[in-house]
Amino acid sequence: MKRKEGILFILLVLVVLGAGCTDKEQKGDNQTLSISGQWSPTSIDPHISGTVPQRLGYVETLVGVDYEGKIIPNLANSWEVSNDGKKWTFKLREGVLFHDGTPFTAEIMKKSLERSFIQSASTFGKIPVTSIEVPDDLTLVINLNSTFPALPAYLSKGESAALAPGSYDASGNVTKPIGTGPFIFESWKPEEEIVIVKNPNYWGHVASVDKVVYRIIPEVLTRKMLLDSKDIQIAMILSPDVADKYTEKADYTVLEQPIARVRMIAFNTEKEPFNDKKVRQAVNYAIDREAIVNSVLSGYGTTASGLFPPQFYWANKDIAPYTYDVDKAKTLLDEAGWTDSDGDGTRDKNGKPMKITLVTYSERAELPSIAEVIQQQLKKVGIETELKVLNTDAANTQRNKGDFDIYLVGRGLFFVPDPDEIMMTDYHSSGTSIDGWGAYRWHNDTVDQLIEQARTTSDEAARKKLYDEVQAIVVEEAPVAYLNYYVNIDVTTSNIKGYRLHPTECSFDLQNVSIS
Repeated sequence: MKRKEGILFILLVLVVLGAGCTDKEQKGDNQTLSISGQWSPTSIDPHISGTVPQRLGYVETLVGVDYEGKIIPNLANSWEVSNDGKKWTFKLREGVLFHDGTPFTAEIMKKSLERSFIQSASTFGKIPVTSIEVPDDLTLVINLNSTFPALPAYLSKGESAALAPGSYDASGNVTKPIGTGPFIFESWKPEEEIVIVKNPNYWGHVASVDKVVYRIIPEVLTRKMLLDSKDIQIAMILSPDVADKYTEKADYTVLEQPIARVRMIAFNTEKEPFNDKKVRQAVNYAIDREAIVNSVLSGYGTTASGLFPPQFYWANKDIAPYTYDVDKAKTLLDEAGWTDSDGDGTRDKNGKPMKITLVTYSERAELPSIAEVIQQQLKKVGIETELKVLNTDAANTQRNKGDFDIYLVGRGLFFVPDPDEIMMTDYHSSGTSIDGWGAYRWHNDTVDQLIEQARTTSDEAARKKLYDEVQAIVVEEAPVAYLNYYVNIDVTTSNIKGYRLHPTECSFDLQNVSIS
């Protein structure tokens, strides 16, 4: 009898709870924001894969990045550096709680940083850190073995996020990331979706929406289809041709943002024909950058001269761009010994035809189309190009094995909003000699020396001069060909308010988004 009464009681509770939920949902008290982008974390551990967790706002870092690309306070209220540039003291924000209620302290931040420096050594290994000290609960001191002005910029990267001790299992592996951000991690289906919910106790602006479902959809046409059916309210990074279709629709909003990203070609400088500077320069002259912007990108974006877009402080604005000059390209190829000896339209040298392979990936929908245009443009100067369009991981694996001639990529520049990280990774010989995204197996002693000098120079104007010189040398030596600067295009349904694209792509700032 007692068992029967117990079952009836449970059923009654379930009915009441169910009725309550239904009633609440019908009243629209719970707001769920559904969004979609193409990127998925590679791990549930933000210290290994922190970009998406940081963008979604379930983890936070000591410092943030504003909409002008400048470093701003975040979990640290302020910081100062000693006169010799080797001791950085960060004052932490008071009253911050992790999502499980654990107080945020300097000791927890220290352990998070020490762990992230190991887990993401490829990035944070560039910081010359010797020790981290905790004088009190709200003070963190990072000691370096040399002056390193880029330190705060590195500490804005998502992989340096603060994680509560409850995030780890007994072996120290992250089982559920517990951060401090405006949203709380709820669940993750790899390559499918991440679900986060509002943090009502957030130290900053509390989110308007109760839940966010981030759907991972690599194919741009699928994101478009979901947007058309209103299954999602924000479709991220649509290609220009797709986004254009929404400009005349009243129930959608098209948002554009120039970002710190350049589309570029990296040459395989380790083997023929691109171990010859003249051939690399010839390709630079053979590409009609204006045509690509106008025909493929529908005018979204601008042609590139050097590494950084001109709206950023660190850009060398004096670099003369490679102009579209077919005759000059042909002359340079002739000088390099590549001529059309048999009149078949394809250049050759020592009996070997000039047939190359271009590798790119489809997650950025415009890249395959750009590759096709480049293929046609190179044919005009006698270069036959085979295209290989893969997914990002496969393309990068092929690139890192050296199984390519030219690699077309949309390269993010300010995930660390300081030139040091991209320069060390993509143009210093310590970076170009290993796996990556930038110049491939390229080495220039002067560039190495300039980058090394810049990373230990405190004076910002002096640093900029050094980086300006590096940018000029890279353009002249041409281990890469810069094509155009990126404009991100997101489309939202018209009832979405407060959504804003970030110029360094570090945040979606979803706590500022509301559904009207």
